[in-house]
Amino acid sequence: MNFSVLKNAAINQYYPIIFYFSISFPILFYFKGYYVLTLDMIFPIKIFFTNYFYGFSPPVFGGNILVASTMGLSGVIPSWLLQKIYLILIVFLSGISMHSLINTESSIPKYFAGILYAVNPFVYVRFLAGQWLILLAYSVTPFAVKSFIDFLNSQSKKNLMKLSLLTALTGAMDSHILALLFLVYLIFLINKFYQIKREVYAIKTLLKSLAILAVLFLLLNLYWLLPLFTAKATLIHQISQADIYVFATKASAFNAVFTIASMYGFWRSGYIYAKDFIPYWYLLFFFILFLAVNGFIDNYKNKIFDLPVKAFVAIAIIAVILGSGAFSPFSSLFEFLFNNIFFFKGLRDSHKFAALLTLSYSYLGALGVAGFEKIAHDSVCSADAYKKVAAWVVVIIALITPFVYSFTMFNGFWGQLKPTDYPEDWYEVNELLNKDPQDFNVLFLPWHQYMDFKWIPNVQKRINNPASFFFNKPIIQGENTEIGSIYTQSTNPAQRYVESLLSNRDKITNFGELIIPLNVKYVLLTKEVDYKEYFFLLNQTDLKLTKETENFYIFKNAHPVSRFYLSSSPPPSDPQEQSEFILSLKPSDYTQLSPVKFSVNADAGYVVFVPPNLDSDWWELDGQTSTINRFYAVYPAGSGMVYYGRFNTYLVGYLVSLVTLIGLIIWYYRKDDLNKMMKPEIRH
Repeated sequence: MNFSVLKNAAINQYYPIIFYFSISFPILFYFKGYYVLTLDMIFPIKIFFTNYFYGFSPPVFGGNILVASTMGLSGVIPSWLLQKIYLILIVFLSGISMHSLINTESSIPKYFAGILYAVNPFVYVRFLAGQWLILLAYSVTPFAVKSFIDFLNSQSKKNLMKLSLLTALTGAMDSHILALLFLVYLIFLINKFYQIKREVYAIKTLLKSLAILAVLFLLLNLYWLLPLFTAKATLIHQISQADIYVFATKASAFNAVFTIASMYGFWRSGYIYAKDFIPYWYLLFFFILFLAVNGFIDNYKNKIFDLPVKAFVAIAIIAVILGSGAFSPFSSLFEFLFNNIFFFKGLRDSHKFAALLTLSYSYLGALGVAGFEKIAHDSVCSADAYKKVAAWVVVIIALITPFVYSFTMFNGFWGQLKPTDYPEDWYEVNELLNKDPQDFNVLFLPWHQYMDFKWIPNVQKRINNPASFFFNKPIIQGENTEIGSIYTQSTNPAQRYVESLLSNRDKITNFGELIIPLNVKYVLLTKEVDYKEYFFLLNQTDLKLTKETENFYIFKNAHPVSRFYLSSSPPPSDPQEQSEFILSLKPSDYTQLSPVKFSVNADAGYVVFVPPNLDSDWWELDGQTSTINRFYAVYPAGSGMVYYGRFNTYLVGYLVSLVTLIGLIIWYYRKDDLNKMMKPEIRH
C-alpha cells in the first residue's frame, strides 16, 4: 500500500483525538490541582457507591452505579485527579462523538460539529452548575445516535450490540439525557417507518429487531429499572406543579422561545455569559442557525442524509417548543405533558432540551459548512473567484464562531470557577471522628442542602452541602432544597424529625437526649450562613462543646448511643410524646455482618434498631417487619438477623444485568450469523 495513503489515514484517525484533547486542556488546565466545587459538583464522593449499591438512597431514573463504582478508585488515584479526568472526558468525548456522527467526505464540517457540540452555552452553564453527570451522558449521546442510525440501516449483530450498550451506558450516567435520547430515537424511527412504508418485509424485520433491542435494554438496565418500578415512592413523585415554574427556562433575550433557541435560558441567575460582553451577540446565533437551515435545504432530498436531516429538524422544533417551558406560548402543552406523562416530571428543568438543540445545530450546521466548502472547491473558474473566496470566509467564520459564542468557557469559565481544597480543619475534624471506633451518626448543621461556604473561592459560593460526601462517618444533614416556593422534596422520616426539633429549638434544653434515636454521637456546627441561629446548642444540658476550630463547633452527646437499643416498652404512637421511651433505651450489643445485615440478641422487651438509611421500611428481624414506620425500627425481643430485604431486589437486578452483559458479549463473538435469528425465513 502507498505510504502516503497510510500516512493520510493515520492523520485522519488520530488528529481529531489530538485536536479535541487540545480543546479540553485549555478549558480545564486552569483547574490543575485540588477540587472544583460548584453547586451540584462535590468531590470527593466517599459514600456514593454504598448508598446506591445497597439501595439506601431513593431509586432514581437511570443508574448511577457505574460512575459510583469508579469512586473507589480514589484510593489509587487522588480524588481531585479523578474529577479532572471526568471533566476532561466531558469536553473531549463531546467533540469526538459529534465528529464521528458527521458522515461527510471532508473533515472540516466534522470539526465544526465537534467544536459546536463541545463549546456552547448549554455545556458552559451546566459546568458552572456542576451538573457533570448530565454532561457526561451528553458527551456520549452522538455515539448512541450514530449507532441508532446504523441500526436503522442494517439490523446486524454488531449494530444491535453497539446500540444496546451505548444506550445502557447513557442511562448509567444520567436519566434526563436518556429520556431525551429516547425522544431522538422515536423521531428517527417515525421518519424511518415513513421512508419504508411500502416495504412490508423491511418493516417486519425492523419491528422484530426493535423487539430484541427492547428486551436487551430492559435486561441490561434491570439493575436500576427493577428497584425503580418496585419502589413505594421515588423522588419523581415529590415533584409538584411548583417545580415547572421554579425551574422554567429563564427568558434572557427577547422571550423564552428565542432564549432556548439560542441555547440559553438556564433557570438559575447570577452567571456571566459570553453574550454579556458581545454587542449584538444574537447575530452569532443567527449565523449558526443559517448554517443549519442551509444544511437542511441542501440535503433534505439527499438519499444519504435525508433521514437524519429531516429527523434533526423535527428534533430542533420539538426542543424549542418544549424547552421554552412554562413561561412561553407553549406553556399549556408543557403543563399537559408534565401532569400526564410521569417521567416528563424529570424534565421540569426545561432548559435541558437545549441539549437536543446543540445536537441538531451541530449536525445540520456541519452539512451547511459542507455545502460552502463544496462551493469553495468547485468554484475554480476566474469568474467565480469571488464566490470561492466568500465560501472559504464562511467556512473559516463557522469554525471560529463556537469559540466566540461561548468564549467565557476559557480562563476558568471567566474566573467564575476556581480550584480549591477543603479547609485544614475539615480534615482535622474528619480525623477526630475517625479515631472514635464506634458505629455512630453525625448531625451536621446548619440545616440546609444548599448553602454558601465562605472558603469556596468561586464567584457564586453556594454548593450542595459536601459534609456527607467528605466525612467518613455517616452524616445526617439537611435535604431541604429551599428553592423558590419549594422547601423540601425528601421522603426520609429522619428529615422530618430533625426539622421538628429545630422548629422548637428555643424550647429545648435536652437536645442530646432527643437525638439518641438517631444514633447521633457528635453534632458539627460549621460557621457558615445562619450558624448563629444554632447557638441554642450551647445551652443544652447534655451536649458538650469538645472543640472549636476556625470553621467548626464540635459537640459530643453526653448520652450513650448505639445502632441497637433495648427498651422495656414500645414507642408511643405520637412521636412528640416519646421522652420517656427515649430515656428507657439502653445500648445493646450487635454484630454487623454487612451494610445490610446485623446480628442481635435480646431476651426481653423490644429491640430498637437505627437503620443506616434512617428508614425502617424493608428492615426485618428474621422476617418480621417493624411495628412502626419511622427513622428507627422496633421489633419484639428476640435473637436473629436484621436484614434489609430491599437489597434482594437490587441484587436480582444486578445479577440479571451482569449475566445479560456477559451473554451479549459471548453472543457477539459467536460465529453464527445473528441475521438468521433476526430475519424471518423466506419460503418459496
